[in-house]
Amino acid sequence: MGQTKIKRRHLLGAAGPLVVDRPSESVRADERARTTTVIASLSQLNENPSFRSEAFNMVGVFDVDWLLDERFTRLLDNLAASPGAFGAVRFFGALNSGEKESAFPASSGIVWPQPDKPVDLSKTLDALDALVSRHLLPFVALTFFPSAVSPSPVEPPATFENWQRLVQVFLDHTVRRFGAAEVARWWLEVWNDPNMPPFWHGDFTGYLDLYRATSEAVLYSGHTVKLGGPAVAYMPDEGPGLIQRFLSFLHHEPAVKCDFISFHRKGVWVATEEYPTLERSVAAARETARAALLINPQRFRGMTIINNEADMKVGFDTPFEPRMTEQFPAWLTAQMIAYDQLQAEFVAAGMRFWCASDNANQQLVRAPFDGRRSIMTRLGAPDDLVKLPVYNFYELLRLLQPKHATLQSQANVYPNSELYHLTTMGADAVGAVFTLYPNSGEPDSALRRIEYVLRDIPWPRINIARFCINDFMSNAYTAAGRVMPMGVIDPDVVQSIRQAQELATLEPIRRDVAIASGEIRSTFQARHFFALLVWITPHVPRPLAAPQWLEIRLHEADVVLRWTPNNEPWFYSYELLRVGNEVTSAAPAPLRAAAWVDRPPPGRHHYQLWAVSASGIRSAAVTSPPVLVAP
Repeated sequence: MGQTKIKRRHLLGAAGPLVVDRPSESVRADERARTTTVIASLSQLNENPSFRSEAFNMVGVFDVDWLLDERFTRLLDNLAASPGAFGAVRFFGALNSGEKESAFPASSGIVWPQPDKPVDLSKTLDALDALVSRHLLPFVALTFFPSAVSPSPVEPPATFENWQRLVQVFLDHTVRRFGAAEVARWWLEVWNDPNMPPFWHGDFTGYLDLYRATSEAVLYSGHTVKLGGPAVAYMPDEGPGLIQRFLSFLHHEPAVKCDFISFHRKGVWVATEEYPTLERSVAAARETARAALLINPQRFRGMTIINNEADMKVGFDTPFEPRMTEQFPAWLTAQMIAYDQLQAEFVAAGMRFWCASDNANQQLVRAPFDGRRSIMTRLGAPDDLVKLPVYNFYELLRLLQPKHATLQSQANVYPNSELYHLTTMGADAVGAVFTLYPNSGEPDSALRRIEYVLRDIPWPRINIARFCINDFMSNAYTAAGRVMPMGVIDPDVVQSIRQAQELATLEPIRRDVAIASGEIRSTFQARHFFALLVWITPHVPRPLAAPQWLEIRLHEADVVLRWTPNNEPWFYSYELLRVGNEVTSAAPAPLRAAAWVDRPPPGRHHYQLWAVSASGIRSAAVTSPPVLVAP
């Protein structure tokens, strides 16, 4: 596929940005009928529990051994380049590591082959270090059985004595290597899908025995950890019943440790369905909370409820085009807002609601844009990665703030509308996010006009940026031609795809804007599956810290660049120039992540880098060593 065709797709295959500012005064009557007005106020911040981005910034990987693979090194480096966008990584196989597995457990690994042999957790510990060293939190599914515990990785043993010994050794080793305070931050989940034969060859009573034995081992170890489960596949016919059995088990055995309740509820469970229904995921979390409070309101007060495989569709190895498109970030944005509202619904019980997607399975990707569940796809070689639109959901998440604004037009938004909205505020910024996700039935292509009014802004002069993900913006899949799978990509098109992968703005950021009466108004048009975030910061002429180079290396025809990320709340973008025979901008603006892959022409080059604040203040420049690209 040549570059000419890709350019034609941009011009003719998309209608351009779906969000427009300052519409004509002569708005048609049908547009007025489809107009939704959303009014939020910052004068009295909502007293509901604070918004916590860590409740939504976890991604999932199948097998711990993949975390040491080169393609995952590139993936994890990308996650680390956007601090706050990604917080945790959930993975399986910590207790039977040693062999890479893609989708289902089949190997007993090398951890503990015989009861009279020492436990070897070296692979697991190295993989954990790959996360911790990048400031990513491990969410460890305590799976699967090594040979010293059971002859099969998924067959429950006759007794759990060796399992308890293994859990204690695991905790001792992790605390020794990473420290007690660090391990206390982790999440430890007892097993995965104990109602699914590929993962558990016993009944649910046997799983409860496993959970009890694990709790005893954790308590006996004396280490402070977060422990939970049951991580059941929440299928319509048995999910609620299994959750209730687990809650009743905890009620009748108060000595058993449980810090969170987990389950997996997808938008589509059976192969004959295609359209992912969001309300299924939300209903499962609500049903779980209600059951917990009915069974034992004292014990379950303040409990965290986690849907940690809240994916659009079951079968992560089955190609599914919406994983490539703007639908996936819209799904996660809408789900985030719905789960955040559940916290308000159950505020009297102090419950927290988390959701995450099992969407970082880079090992499954076999071809560019092949529809398998990962946040990045490959361009050519397995470790030559590009971000899918869903990646930019996490970049939006990074800009949300801890306090809820007061919404003065609740009837116009979810749960009373297909328009999902959340306005948040912190000491240094406001983040307001919108998406349209149909609650039932197929989406339509009609434009919706949305008027957003934000009142009582405390700063007299502000900066305003509007970030958007849709079928045209922040969308590498569109830049690649919206073909699944792509096959071989023309080298001339690679950089245009990379340019399109980053989170984009509707227009250049507006700086030093004087506002009257502390109010702004923004009007935009959108179709289903757009996601928009309005980001407002006070205009402050304060420079950012200068980034420092971490990596500059040639990788075939590419130059891989990484640098220390900026954490300041008023950070807006990096500016990256390539200096050779001419000075060229090497990356799009804004560039939010502290990483870039450039494909320069042959010759001698070096790079100049600045961090730029929302107010337009540059950091000091840093210059890279020279890079020589052979012809």
